[in-house]
Amino acid sequence: MPGGQSSGGVSRPTHRRKPGGNLPRSRGSELQVPSEGNAEFLLALGPALRLVLDLARTPIAYSQLADKLSAEFPAVSGVQRDRFLGELLQVRLLRSSLRSPATITNPADVLPPAVDFQTTDLMTASDLRLDADVRLPVQVLAEAETAATVLARLVTHPNGTPAWRRWTKQFTERYGENSTVPVEMATDPDHGLGFPAGFVTASEPPRPMSRRDRLLLELAGSAAAEGRHSIALTGAMIEELEAAAEGESQGLAPHLELAAQVHSASVQALDRGDFRLRVLTVSRSAGSMTGRFWHLFPGTETAYASLPTVDPEAELAQLSFHAGRVPADLLTRAPQALPRVVSVGEFRHPAPHVLFPRDLSVTVTGGSARLVESVTGKPLELLAPTAINFLWNNYTPPMARFLGEISRAASPQVTWFDWGAAWALPFTPALTYRRIVLTAARWKIRSRTLPHRTAPLHEWADQLGFWRARMRVPERVLLAEDDQQLPLDLSRDVDLDILRAHLDASPFGVATLHEAPPTGADGWIGGRAHSIVLPLARRS
Repeated sequence: MPGGQSSGGVSRPTHRRKPGGNLPRSRGSELQVPSEGNAEFLLALGPALRLVLDLARTPIAYSQLADKLSAEFPAVSGVQRDRFLGELLQVRLLRSSLRSPATITNPADVLPPAVDFQTTDLMTASDLRLDADVRLPVQVLAEAETAATVLARLVTHPNGTPAWRRWTKQFTERYGENSTVPVEMATDPDHGLGFPAGFVTASEPPRPMSRRDRLLLELAGSAAAEGRHSIALTGAMIEELEAAAEGESQGLAPHLELAAQVHSASVQALDRGDFRLRVLTVSRSAGSMTGRFWHLFPGTETAYASLPTVDPEAELAQLSFHAGRVPADLLTRAPQALPRVVSVGEFRHPAPHVLFPRDLSVTVTGGSARLVESVTGKPLELLAPTAINFLWNNYTPPMARFLGEISRAASPQVTWFDWGAAWALPFTPALTYRRIVLTAARWKIRSRTLPHRTAPLHEWADQLGFWRARMRVPERVLLAEDDQQLPLDLSRDVDLDILRAHLDASPFGVATLHEAPPTGADGWIGGRAHSIVLPLARRS
């Protein structure tokens, strides 16, 4: 937006990139309003803006706000006034009730009747629940538990990430142990510590090479030299990798979710234990992947109220926030499952069951940071039933990430298997344990190793074939981006076109290919593509 334009006390915002938080902050004659990632809007803190800030401290109708501005600044035209208020809504300094809180699963439910009927023609998707019951043998669940336990032992950060450890140390040095500091003060970059490193920048800070990295580089290098696609982990290998991680584990994470595929040729084979469980991903907590489907399974969410917490004395509350980008809104929506809600950046009327960041404080006890309710001192731990990856700073408000992570900041950070520095290699093998595929074989191909995009397809395909032969890449692979995977058959021209288009569109000219499941792996479920998500909680 252009900056510096003003008329009668009404000024327009300027957009720039600079580290900030997710709450508006006044600095001299300017108000800084966070945008996406490390971007922010700058607004001149003139009389009109000061009046709006004062009037909108509590919910107020748009017409009332416009009338009060008109009375105070009669020289400003109605068009200028509406443009001013519209821009304050656009930069999200003002929040509209038309964007419902994330605990409302259907945003259209809160629209006034005059608008609601118009949304019918705008619906682009419908929720779908399969009318079927799928039952799995207990052996599959046992392997899922084992997979989660092994991945918890193989974490890169068994006692929290370096960024959180540094922040907790800085908090203790500045405020002392057992001191209680309001969240908004502790995260203020001018008067407090700000957020942990990486919360308001485009990417996580780089990490130094570790002993764990060296062991995994050796594993991957040995597999490549010997022409093996897979390494079967032993108990001794797991113990060695576990000992090589940074620091000692502070105990298991209280809960998580594991997404996997079951590979078996038939129902009979599955029943007799002839199957493989292929791990797809692991979420930070229970509800992260399943939360946005709770409304399709009424009553399912009530089971999450009894999840364990890091601090046995803590109350579990639900974190509710809007994604930084509206198209990702559906990923944050889940019905209210817990008695109390902590709301970040939403339009909500005050209520006994609703807390806001201003109601919360931080304390550090025994080297671990905790979130507490300021008035009562009651420890709180927040459940975030959102599928948004908190590392995507353009989608996650820093305050929401801070509140969602702080209580587990010193716990093992369980994720899908992290190859660490070995991720940069052109090939990493599958890692298996018992009947579990902890991570599939993976190849990385760069566009610079292939002919230019203008080359004929047959020439491009020939060079791809030479690369496949060198790297021992099978015909059937999965083209992967984040947690999305597309099956490709590299013997078919149409699939080669898809791979080529993906490489051409990639900003880094890279495509990641995973080994595809064996033919007939979905036989037990009639050949249907599937994944299962299992919420898992720590045993007492």
